[in-house]
Amino acid sequence: MPVVPGAQRLLAYLVLHAEPVSRAAAARSLWPGATPTRASACLRSTLWRLMKWQLPLVTTAGDTLAAHRAVSVDVWTVRALAHEPCDHGIPGPEVPSGLLGGELLPGWDEPWVAQEREWFRQVRLRTLEMLSERYRRAGDLYLAHKTAVAAVRVDPLRESAHRALVELHLADGNPAEAVRQFHHYRALVRRELGLDPSPAISGLVHHLVAERPRPVSVAGNARSLN
Repeated sequence: MPVVPGAQRLLAYLVLHAEPVSRAAAARSLWPGATPTRASACLRSTLWRLMKWQLPLVTTAGDTLAAHRAVSVDVWTVRALAHEPCDHGIPGPEVPSGLLGGELLPGWDEPWVAQEREWFRQVRLRTLEMLSERYRRAGDLYLAHKTAVAAVRVDPLRESAHRALVELHLADGNPAEAVRQFHHYRALVRRELGLDPSPAISGLVHHLVAERPRPVSVAGNARSLN
């Protein structure tokens, strides 16, 4: 039995809030153009639809609502990873799908979604970079590369994500790929922002791209001596 669109909005609203929310706040956010009485009635009707679901989706406690913790939600997975200590072990043999997905609730234009979307983007970026470093330390360069590439896709101008890729190419014994990645980022940031890469990333490949002295022409020297 699919969740109807109105109930989807309520469930998404509760999922995006780490703490229980009051019924009044939920009604006000989800039905902003309605009177308080009408918004409360809409909330009650929507809750009734969710309560009929085969599995528990919403929990109530007094005047507050929360998404049921038995529900599997990508946002919660990302949030949990973001709060783990940096030296924590890798989450498993695969990258959690919520980190590799696209934008949060694409196509939704509600104000409360827009506010959470940028938060989720920043959390994803930091978590992807953190996981990339964990995988690299664990010796899994494939997943380290996969998570770093995902971070670049989320924000193509993020230097720390490009720097992670350069470091991974060097660790994998591919200096040409490291230089190619650096040149790609340098061209992008110059074109889009008019800036040069920082010394933190430039220094990684400086010894590989430093200009070498041009070979001296023997014939030219011979002519100059005559």
